[in-house]
Amino acid sequence: MKTPVFYIKANGVDITDKLLGLGATMTVTDNEGLTADRVDIDIDDKDGRVERPKAGAILQVIGGYKGRLRDFGRFSVDAVTLDGWPQGAKVSAQSVAAKSLAKQRQTLAFKPADFPNYGAILRHIAGMVGVEPALHAAIAQIENLYEAMADEDGIQFLLRLCDKLGATISIKDQRLVAVPKGGGQSASGNSLGSVAVTRPGNLISYSVTWSDDKAYSSVVASHYDRGKNEKKLVSETTGLDGPVWNIREPYENETVAKRAAKAKAADLRRAQASATFGIDGDPFALAEATAVVSGARADVDGKWRIKSATHSFSATGPYTTSLSCDVPDSGASE
Repeated sequence: MKTPVFYIKANGVDITDKLLGLGATMTVTDNEGLTADRVDIDIDDKDGRVERPKAGAILQVIGGYKGRLRDFGRFSVDAVTLDGWPQGAKVSAQSVAAKSLAKQRQTLAFKPADFPNYGAILRHIAGMVGVEPALHAAIAQIENLYEAMADEDGIQFLLRLCDKLGATISIKDQRLVAVPKGGGQSASGNSLGSVAVTRPGNLISYSVTWSDDKAYSSVVASHYDRGKNEKKLVSETTGLDGPVWNIREPYENETVAKRAAKAKAADLRRAQASATFGIDGDPFALAEATAVVSGARADVDGKWRIKSATHSFSATGPYTTSLSCDVPDSGASE
């Protein structure tokens, strides 16, 4: 029988036994993109003796099963809540590098002579927050005609690049990772793998919602043709029924406009359904990987793209994982 375990160090000191003695529960949320990964720890502090950790304390979190552990990374404490009665404490922390990136507000010009492609730009941003770049070639090799960071923080800037490049950019394991959005690939181009969700098996519960609120037939983007001194449009179909989605801001040329329209069309296809699956704990269930569901029912079985994976550990209870999903790029569940 698998034995779930978790370990926590605070500023290098192992506090696991102390937390287990206080009946602690811990959730680790692995998010897609630039939504910071998080750790939340709830403590039964009936005697009111728990020492409040200082903001900025560094937590190192490891969890899984004996013989199958995952290092979830380093997190910086950003909030501590004390409750009564009954008395308890809640400690919240977020990814160290993501927190640093959010504080990097600057105005920078990335001229093509110094930054010929987006790989050079992303390597510069990684250096700003002291992490290693891990860039998929399809993103790194995109030509930079001119880019600027206009009095925006690092998160805002990278979110804008995600829309423009059709990329998912995230901070994982002290690396700035940039990959094609929805591709289910690592920076090296390898598959992130899949999570088998089966009934009978590891599936505990599910909730799936199909909706046409975000159903659009196509996406239209624009660019300015300086040679002909006129505005031009490009279009990308979604394969769905509905009105047209217009991207308001014009792009610098046709190539960039087409790339942005294609990325938005993929977003709209993914939004046609949402799903949550509760499963027996799986420490290696990752955001952006694929959940393969079987044994549930029609319109639920099939492939789903994992947007976030929330791992819940307890001093006394079972270890479970909750997968929040949408439709993969390959299309709706079949």
